[in-house]
Amino acid sequence: METFELILFLLTAVIASSILDKFLPPLSLPLVQIALGAALALAVPTPLEWGIDPELLLILFIAPLHFNESRHVDSGALWKNRWGIASLSVGLVFAIVAACGATLHALLPAVPLAAACALGGAMGSTDAVAVTALTHDRRFGRRHEALLKGEALFNDVTGTVVFQCCLTILATGSFSLLHAGEEFALDLFGGFFGGLIMGLLAWGLLQVLRRTGLDNPTLHVMLELLLPFVIYLAAKSLHIGAVIAVVASGLMLSLLPQRHTAATARTKLQAQSVWTTLEFVLNGIIFVVLGMQLPRLLEPAAEGSLGDPATLLGVVVVLTLVLEGVRFLWLLAMDVRAAIARGDGVRSCFAREALRGTLAMALAGAKGGITLSLMLTLTASAALSAAGRATLVSIASGMIVLTLVLADFAVPALTPSKRSAKRTRDRVDAEIDLTLGVIASIEADAHLTGAVKGAAVDAVDEPATVIVMHRYAEMLEDLAPAASPAAAARARAEVARVRGLYDQLDGIARRAARWDEGEGDMEGEESPAAPSLSDQFHQMRETHDAVEDVQAQALVRELQLIKAMVADDSIDAAHAKDLRNDVYIQQLVLD
Repeated sequence: METFELILFLLTAVIASSILDKFLPPLSLPLVQIALGAALALAVPTPLEWGIDPELLLILFIAPLHFNESRHVDSGALWKNRWGIASLSVGLVFAIVAACGATLHALLPAVPLAAACALGGAMGSTDAVAVTALTHDRRFGRRHEALLKGEALFNDVTGTVVFQCCLTILATGSFSLLHAGEEFALDLFGGFFGGLIMGLLAWGLLQVLRRTGLDNPTLHVMLELLLPFVIYLAAKSLHIGAVIAVVASGLMLSLLPQRHTAATARTKLQAQSVWTTLEFVLNGIIFVVLGMQLPRLLEPAAEGSLGDPATLLGVVVVLTLVLEGVRFLWLLAMDVRAAIARGDGVRSCFAREALRGTLAMALAGAKGGITLSLMLTLTASAALSAAGRATLVSIASGMIVLTLVLADFAVPALTPSKRSAKRTRDRVDAEIDLTLGVIASIEADAHLTGAVKGAAVDAVDEPATVIVMHRYAEMLEDLAPAASPAAAARARAEVARVRGLYDQLDGIARRAARWDEGEGDMEGEESPAAPSLSDQFHQMRETHDAVEDVQAQALVRELQLIKAMVADDSIDAAHAKDLRNDVYIQQLVLD
């Protein structure tokens, strides 16, 4: 019962954070969830107050989120930037380990160098959940975005192996480069190729089920949800990199051929809806859990049992600056190399906009769940004293919070949002022209579709047409603020005209309702015989069917108008693709 209450508690916290996010626009949702989790941990005692199993954190949250992200990542962009991703996933992690380890040992000599490097190894792992949240609405550029996502998917192995090797050195005082190399190769290459094989087997299973007629949307979605957990546990039993195996299997499933039929489209749409909901819940829970752990992990530092709190805070700040500085210099060096390869010259990398983009990318590599799960394993290490373990965990927790805060406030200031980049004035004007054309086509087709007669709507020939026109008018109202003055004026004039028709229809319905209640007309007109309840339901059903018919025809007209606008260069191919995808989704919903 206690576990069930905890699950309900976490789900409630996620919902509450989503509501609070609407009232706290400067803060991103992950930061709101961390703050809410910390506040709840201080106010309400929960089982998480005494800690969480790091392995449970990985399998319940990291595995499915990595799996879903890898299935939808641009595999072509990953392959194109494979050497850059390898540089970030291996070379940068070692640079962070050396820089953070040496700095921490210099600031706090009581912390052994191996333990300080273990902290650096944990800090080498970028949080894929936080990166996804940042890149979802920020425009980093195609190359930088591919590098960020690839780094977040693949650098966990390097950080984990370095962390474990440092703990081994701390416990035994010896280090075997051969053994460390074998462990790294087994985790990285074993996990990658093992994941590819398991992804191929999963694809084969889905194909067999489809060909035998056993596949259906519900079964397909359930298998997809089960796959990351099965693959993670299978990889752990084979002693290969479990997280990398999950990522590789997701990439394999995205690359293998899929049938494209109406049935598979519906299955894909249903699966996407389920994964979107699950991703929101898991993302929310992992940040709430992270927030709930922070008071427990930071309490010794705040109380002063680990020394002067101001000194410890200074250490956190210095280490975070070192971490971000190393990332920035490494990324700048990569940009210089890429510019030389393109023949652009080194000077282009030091232009103001280029430096802003590089700095934004450096700060976007926030730390989170993987780092926390690694640091929590220190509680089982006998090589460190209790005070030493508490010091390292408190420093790591402070750095996690600080990197998330920097990413939350600095990245939006350095990079434009994708929404604002896409929502240019020319694109908005084109969408207004398209919507006006759809409304005109709906009105022109009124004599062919949507005719409904009845006691409540006799005075309006085409109520279904007016209802659908009003839906498109609402789109115009949303577009008008971002449009040019001329386009906005056309949009607002059409909104006013359609709203007048809709209000007329609404007024007729209200008069009919008063007649049904026996009030009669205000001018003394006698009310007609009230229709029976079955007649009213019949009229409602007919109106609903007519609205769907008009909406379906309007979507067909919209596709035709998009094609015509591409032909006369009113919109580009990318914009047309986005508009067509929106229409296809609406058509699937109607079906």
